[in-house]
Amino acid sequence: MVVARYPQQMRDADAADTAKPGTSEPAKADTSAPVTAAELVEPAEAPARPWPAARPRLVRRIVHRLASSPAWRFGLAALGSAVLVVTVYAAFVLTRAGQRLENIGLVGAQLRGAAVRAESLGYLAQMTVLTFALAILGLIAVAFVRRRPGLGVLVGAVMAGSVLLAEFLKGALPRPELVSGPVWILRNDFPSGTATVAAAIGIGALLVAPDRLRWVVLPLGAAFAAVIGQSTQVTGWHRMSGALGGVLLVMAVALAGLLFLARIGLVQPTPRGRIHPTLRAAILGVPAATLIISASALALLVAFPLLQVPTNADAAFLHTVFELLGFGFTVLAFVLFASVIEPFSLGRSSGASRDV
Repeated sequence: MVVARYPQQMRDADAADTAKPGTSEPAKADTSAPVTAAELVEPAEAPARPWPAARPRLVRRIVHRLASSPAWRFGLAALGSAVLVVTVYAAFVLTRAGQRLENIGLVGAQLRGAAVRAESLGYLAQMTVLTFALAILGLIAVAFVRRRPGLGVLVGAVMAGSVLLAEFLKGALPRPELVSGPVWILRNDFPSGTATVAAAIGIGALLVAPDRLRWVVLPLGAAFAAVIGQSTQVTGWHRMSGALGGVLLVMAVALAGLLFLARIGLVQPTPRGRIHPTLRAAILGVPAATLIISASALALLVAFPLLQVPTNADAAFLHTVFELLGFGFTVLAFVLFASVIEPFSLGRSSGASRDV
């Protein structure tokens, strides 16, 4: 084996560095153990850390905050909902293609059978100012019974504020006439006030529900909002974009309110609000099926344009497709909203006693 030794000058320097304090006498150098050539080689480079540890620090911090901080979670979700509202409006109201497709679908509502239209009108007839006011008062009462008055005030403000904001936007947002048509079909219906009312009731019920009962309220609220939104299309009251805009608007306002609630310390972690994965998968199967059917139908329409030969066949076809899309996206939006709030108990401070 090849053995390498330090030169004598280097050994003397090492000994001088280790001299006893206060003396000029250097410590004796240890010359008993020779230094091998392998020890003089630079140490090998440390092995690469696994991916989770090697992720950028910023990404880790964001993931941690989203998992543990309700303020971050609600804030980003509110921003995402607002962006979706703007996206739906821009895609279907401010573009020629969007207006043309939805106008054709709106014409298709006139081709629905009288019995189907009458049934949908019956659903919509229940959505009155009195019904909405009673729903607000009832949900506020539930929150007070649960000893969470702050949550009750927030839910009442979110429900009323969402509807008022929807009515304001419907009058303020422009709808340029990019596609010609009869006067009745050119009216602006974004966002739908009726769909906003239904979504506000469903979201409000989900917010005030006891943590461990959210799994019951979620499918009921989603189905209620989806059926009312679908009915506005069946009767020809609103387009799909108007119905979706109302649902997304309520969620954006609700999440902004929850952000405020979190900032004042009335949101706490809880294991009780989690929705069972089986139930979540079952509910998600509804929008998945409707979206797959709608996409397949649109693909058929593009691949076989002969389907448009009969008079108004394209209108009836697109009306059905948009009806399914609106239903599916509404249910999907409710499931995502529930996923955002499920790790937290709403309206409870850290020192408050736990209730149902």
